[in-house]
Amino acid sequence: MNLADFNTSIRAAIDFYTAQGLWQSSVYTCALPRSASFNQLALTTRDYAPVYEKGLALSHYNFLLSDLSFFQFSHTSETEYALAYYPNPRLSGSPAALDEYRSYEKERDEGHWSDEEFAELASAIPVRTFIPRIRFEYSEKQYKNVRHPGAHFHIGMSGEDRWASARKLSPLTFALLMAKHYHPVNWWAGSRFSHPVEDQNLLFETCLDRKLIAALQVDGVSQFLSEDERMGFHFAALHGAVTT
Repeated sequence: MNLADFNTSIRAAIDFYTAQGLWQSSVYTCALPRSASFNQLALTTRDYAPVYEKGLALSHYNFLLSDLSFFQFSHTSETEYALAYYPNPRLSGSPAALDEYRSYEKERDEGHWSDEEFAELASAIPVRTFIPRIRFEYSEKQYKNVRHPGAHFHIGMSGEDRWASARKLSPLTFALLMAKHYHPVNWWAGSRFSHPVEDQNLLFETCLDRKLIAALQVDGVSQFLSEDERMGFHFAALHGAVTT
């Protein structure tokens, strides 16, 4: 994926989350520049919360969601890029924790708490990390048959897990997948599969499911997937016909 298309896809992801009422702010609407300070920590620890807090403190992200989770999209070349979703280790995936945080926000806005008191209350919400960090990498330079797939996911902080993918992903597609799996209230409200079976085909052209399929079709297949890797477990998409 060339840089111009990559940046266009980032802006499309921002537009999607804005339309869903989940977007809070943007820092970079183009490929994320390198941060030596962030990378130094991220590459030397497997403790997620400090890495998340560092990214948040540095505003080292493309855009921030209303639960204070954020996305990082970095691009080096057409065959070297990475996409990452950093959930909030206190709030993301926990409606109760998010409600608690919102109540503190409301009380601060009403003058019951100072900004410092609000920050103390928010930081006292326990770190539970209900949702893991998700990172997708596409790399020709690092590709080694089976041992280091060209397109792969890291789930969590191990760093040694590489879940092979048969497809490339754009920032938009990655953002849609994160919405589907980690913001289900919004996703299923726009999915045709939340409607009676007899109505699902009528809603195909306007549903979020169609949006995801269209994005996957544009992204295309990984250029770095061997027959050995095809024989093993890997993520794939667009097998079979779409029922409409």
